[in-house]
Amino acid sequence: MSSQSREAGLYEVTAAVFDMDGLLIESESKWRRAEEEMNTQLGLGLTEDDFRKTMGVRMGDVAKLWFEWKPWTGPTPAEVATAVVDRVIELTADSKPLAGVLETIERCRSAGLRLALCSSSDERLIVAILDALGLSEVFEVVHSAEFDGYGKPHPDPYLATAAKLGVAPHRCLAFEDSVNGCISAKAAGMRVVAVPDQQARGSGRFGFCDLVLDSLEHFDQRALEFLAGGVPAPSISRPRFHLAFPVHDLEVARWFYGSVLGCPEGRSAPEWVDFDLWGHQIVAHHDASVDPMAVSTNPVDGEDVPARHFGLLLHDGAWRNLVSCLQAADVPFLIQPQVRFAGQPGEQLTCFVLDPSGNALEFKAFADDRSVFRV
Repeated sequence: MSSQSREAGLYEVTAAVFDMDGLLIESESKWRRAEEEMNTQLGLGLTEDDFRKTMGVRMGDVAKLWFEWKPWTGPTPAEVATAVVDRVIELTADSKPLAGVLETIERCRSAGLRLALCSSSDERLIVAILDALGLSEVFEVVHSAEFDGYGKPHPDPYLATAAKLGVAPHRCLAFEDSVNGCISAKAAGMRVVAVPDQQARGSGRFGFCDLVLDSLEHFDQRALEFLAGGVPAPSISRPRFHLAFPVHDLEVARWFYGSVLGCPEGRSAPEWVDFDLWGHQIVAHHDASVDPMAVSTNPVDGEDVPARHFGLLLHDGAWRNLVSCLQAADVPFLIQPQVRFAGQPGEQLTCFVLDPSGNALEFKAFADDRSVFRV
């Protein structure tokens, strides 16, 4: 994406806004350690679920919630919050950026996007972490929600960050790791890329985000261009299932899946038909064999595709990562990784493998999620 293209109005996003804790740096374990130490010190008996509920929330607000849940005698909630932040500063002193962080920042900067940081952390912690990561001079705007009227998940922090940039919120692309942070950015009107921690990966709670990644390592140039252009991308928080199966009569299949079940029909050919099964892609392949277990194939874009197979529809980054894992494990491809329907509405990345029992799996990726059933 060139700056010239953006100035010409071809792209809608002009700024990238990054969260800090859990996104730029693996600090969640440090926060958890500091909070658990305080939990033990005060004898509160807080649980893992209690800690997860407050991920992405300002420490001052967290301490107030703790006091509401488990009132204690001694230090005030404000003093408790200060002590926890002090401990996190100690624990993060020698931290490094998470995988993909520097590359993503550079990709956004090279695209001409203005860079900002919006964090729930206290300003002094932000300064300490950015210094430890060597990112002190990277962001044009660094905003702490410490003194906002409301913290995340309220939109105030992201609205304030956009105001400091002088950029309309709907022209900002936010990068977050917590549900509370994603809600804050989305409520502010921003597009949101979520990178949940390992325990939250695959959670449907991130389904409202524009893109969900396992790692910023998967945020490639194509993802940036499509998000900046307003194109919806498949998300790993709500992947579409893909199932292909043999049928004896395509017209009967059309009647059952289309008329009876009400599945809209997508692309088709004389040998197969796509159906939209409540958002999932199922494909009926014609097979006149009377043996339901017989291995049959049908031609699809020049390849002999097994009539019976299953798999997932991923986004580009996750698909490429999966292909790399298969190659690293020396798994042979039944159909090599390739582009199918190049230049057509249904253009997709695809590959086929067999599992150890001979079951055929297909993994595919549509850069534009609207292309799954487009004809």
